[in-house]
Amino acid sequence: MRVLVLTAKAIWPLHGGAEIRNFSLLKEASRHHEIYSLSFVNPGAGEEHVRALTPYCRRIQTIDLVRPRPVRVARALGSWAGGSRPFVLSEYHSRAMGDALVRMIDEEKIDVVHAHCLHVGQYVTQPTRAAFVYDAHNLEHVLWARFAKVQGAVLRAFARNQIPKFVRWERRVGRLSEKVVMLSEDDRREFLSIVPESDVVTIPNGADVEYFQPRSDIAEEENSIIYFANFGWLPQDDAALYLHDDILPRVRESIPGARLYLVGRNPPAAIQRLASDDVVVTGMVPDIRDYVARAAVVALPLRIGSGQKHRVFQSLAMEKALVTTSVGSEGIALEHDVNSLLSDDPAQIAGHIVALLRDPERRRRIGRAGRELVVSRYEWAANYRLLDDVFEEAVRKKR
Repeated sequence: MRVLVLTAKAIWPLHGGAEIRNFSLLKEASRHHEIYSLSFVNPGAGEEHVRALTPYCRRIQTIDLVRPRPVRVARALGSWAGGSRPFVLSEYHSRAMGDALVRMIDEEKIDVVHAHCLHVGQYVTQPTRAAFVYDAHNLEHVLWARFAKVQGAVLRAFARNQIPKFVRWERRVGRLSEKVVMLSEDDRREFLSIVPESDVVTIPNGADVEYFQPRSDIAEEENSIIYFANFGWLPQDDAALYLHDDILPRVRESIPGARLYLVGRNPPAAIQRLASDDVVVTGMVPDIRDYVARAAVVALPLRIGSGQKHRVFQSLAMEKALVTTSVGSEGIALEHDVNSLLSDDPAQIAGHIVALLRDPERRRRIGRAGRELVVSRYEWAANYRLLDDVFEEAVRKKR
């Protein structure tokens, strides 16, 4: 089968959750099918992407995503004032991409398009011969509803304006796609509630359990907490600030020497300003595994987001004691005090962190159960087999 993987950003480097899912499934698919890649990339960023994908793809094409700030502001205002597309989708609505998609499908006789995220899912409206599989990653209307809850008045009003536009586009893409992929059964049920006629399956995220393993060569630092993220993405930034401002002071009431590591590339100024003797803001690091292994507790107190979180899987795979929220655990079979500690209340989250910092044996027990969960239910190779069935069914429906 000839599969065209369509993405809204460069697949490599693997800086974020979207890139990890895109690359992992593409790599597995290349073992069974002829793979072609078409992606938006930031100007000048395509070379590394192409080099990394060349071993797996027959043909790779990129389209520069040019978004000058004045144009972005105009698009946002236009969407708010009554435009049919949400601002985010208007950013990725490009004649060059639409033409390139149609041309590659015709020239390469593509059987199925695997479109990652609604940003490029909107190209299902292009008339082509290929079947279309929309892999949602997030439910955008849910993501923006959560975003609205933690914003000031202006951004809250803007987000609420965008939500019905996302719903309309999710309905449109769901109806036109031969198959729709969600990350969890919760997401599947929510999508069917707005597009009951769509054909939706669940294919979860996963972890590379060979790459993310327990590290006996690195000793844990006493009373250390890590939050790691792809900074610059609001849900990730918000969780870091929430951890520092609302949770860490409560932890230090019981453990004054608790030390927080905020690890990840491109921390914005608001996070850089948190750096102190007991708060380490690293920026990009050579190998995130070294920092995760050294931490006594992983805290991922996410309040905004949708879909499954790769950093949850990575932490579990490394047998780390994890504290997270209902948003962080969404769509993952986490159980409180079995393979993680769970709460949405900042005082309870702080209490969970304190309890784990004081109890090494409990940390080890929860960590072992976390890795067992990932290995048994969330390994990429097993997840891909579900996707292969989706490709075949989509092609049959198109014909």
